[in-house]
Amino acid sequence: MDDTKLPTLTEAKHSDYDAVMEIALTNTFRDGFDYLPARFHQYVDDPDVFMVLVERGGILEGINVYMFNDDGEALLLKTGRQNPRFRGKETSRRGRQSLPMIFKEFLLPRCKPTTLLQGVVEGHRMELRKLILEYMGFWGNEKCNLDVMYFQSEVSAINGSLASYNTTPLPPLTPYQPPDLQRLLPPAFSAAVLPEGRVLVDWDPYKLSESNMKKFVQAGLYILVDSTEPAAKSLSFGGSYMTPRGRLYHIDVHCKDEGLCKAHILNHVKKACSQYTGMITFCVMVIDQGLKETVMKCCVENLTLSHLPHDHTFTLYETDLTVMAKAAAKVKAKY
Repeated sequence: MDDTKLPTLTEAKHSDYDAVMEIALTNTFRDGFDYLPARFHQYVDDPDVFMVLVERGGILEGINVYMFNDDGEALLLKTGRQNPRFRGKETSRRGRQSLPMIFKEFLLPRCKPTTLLQGVVEGHRMELRKLILEYMGFWGNEKCNLDVMYFQSEVSAINGSLASYNTTPLPPLTPYQPPDLQRLLPPAFSAAVLPEGRVLVDWDPYKLSESNMKKFVQAGLYILVDSTEPAAKSLSFGGSYMTPRGRLYHIDVHCKDEGLCKAHILNHVKKACSQYTGMITFCVMVIDQGLKETVMKCCVENLTLSHLPHDHTFTLYETDLTVMAKAAAKVKAKY
């Protein structure tokens, strides 16, 4: 393979699924709880998602996934997969070639002058931080941290734990309805609970807005809010997909109150057990690090779920497009 040639870039098609899965290492990414197999075809059909294949000499080097959110005001570096034969130093060198080309050909033409560049990255993956964050100007633009914890059990066992669950009465929650947005938008909730007015849904950042909430409802997410007036104190999102390690149900909790946090977890677990059978892995996300112990106690002690050794802390980064726009302007397309 001639490494002196610039790579060939194409948008992924449905027919590319098998080729991508061959290099994706889905059994190890996210500790085997990879969402890409379940969402690949959805991403192909979504006009706001760009899955760009990077090939050279007829060999697939990798795939990069980008997502426009907030009506084009945000561009999320969603994920990527690298062919295992090009690991280590090869990843950095090839990435420095392909990234500016991807931005020039696919992304910058869609961006607004106000579009923000976002990424959610594991803190311990230093090689990725160096390649993506330092190169793309993310250093110094940390917005928030989010903690993700994994718990697992059979539905039959969970139902038994729910039946014997004894606790003081928890705050009532109700499924989200459009009028609830008026209690979520005021600073009494959004500024106090959310990082800069953003919700994180399955780890992806979005502005708390009417259009986004409508999109979440249409996507079939289970959304819960407390009944506090005049401003709510909590909000959560739940949804499920299949992974190489079985069914995963994500629970994204936005609050600062221990009782509300427990109530959200319990309601989502009940919802999941009413919909599915067999083994379920719950991926619980909280932004307030003070709630980690609450999550652990609720899931392990109260619900008797098994705690899996896959907890991670992620950081949301944000910057403008200046760095990538300058880099992309220097690239001469040769394909």
